[in-house]
Amino acid sequence: MLARAGYVFIGLVHILVGAIALQIDRGQGGQADQSGAIGSLASKPGGPVLLWAGFAACAALALWMVGEAVFAARSETESKKKLQNAASAAGKAVVFGVLSFTFAVFASGGSKISSQSASDFTAKLMAAPAGVVLLIALGLAIIGGGVYYAYRGVTRKFMKDLQDPGNARTAVEWIGTVGYAAKGVVLALVGILIIVAAATADPSKSTGLDGGLKTLGSQPYGVFLLAAVAAGLVAYGLYSMARARYGKF
Repeated sequence: MLARAGYVFIGLVHILVGAIALQIDRGQGGQADQSGAIGSLASKPGGPVLLWAGFAACAALALWMVGEAVFAARSETESKKKLQNAASAAGKAVVFGVLSFTFAVFASGGSKISSQSASDFTAKLMAAPAGVVLLIALGLAIIGGGVYYAYRGVTRKFMKDLQDPGNARTAVEWIGTVGYAAKGVVLALVGILIIVAAATADPSKSTGLDGGLKTLGSQPYGVFLLAAVAAGLVAYGLYSMARARYGKF
């Protein structure tokens, strides 16, 4: 049940990121990424309690995924499928673990600027042997992840992760389709910025999710594009909350 609650907090973070992106779209400031979303919770009444709850729930979800990677994959008879399932669960465990850590940082009174962290990481990797090649490979991998998210949204394969939602099926399908497509777009943007940073030898161009959304907003018709993606992120957040209720565990 605590792991299911992790999806509620993941949904809350995406909804807040979408809301901040809409503020940016209207010319207001904000940091449209996980740190900005979680930081906004810290300033609210009861914020620390909510943040520690988010830490516990996301940590439980990360541990659940570790269990999936170690134990559940053993039930597969095909070696290839076993490896794919284990790798997928392990990757999710890392993502949820990082989110849990971010909740803990803010709950304990700290702060974290994701865009600066992304630039610093890019600069360190760029300075390493074959760093540019590694950055380009990382950017392509993230773009590939974005394409995969969009594919799962368009084909509605994400419904395989759920039990039958019953009367809520149509609503869940729609918010999932829109949400996965939007998530795919923002991941692709992050990957593109990493490749641009590597190609131009300028780490400051790698600014993570916040930079990707702001870059989108600065394009022709960017106001409309950013609003659409922001709404899609809110939809993904709502789908994540639905997954807390209907997800297969």
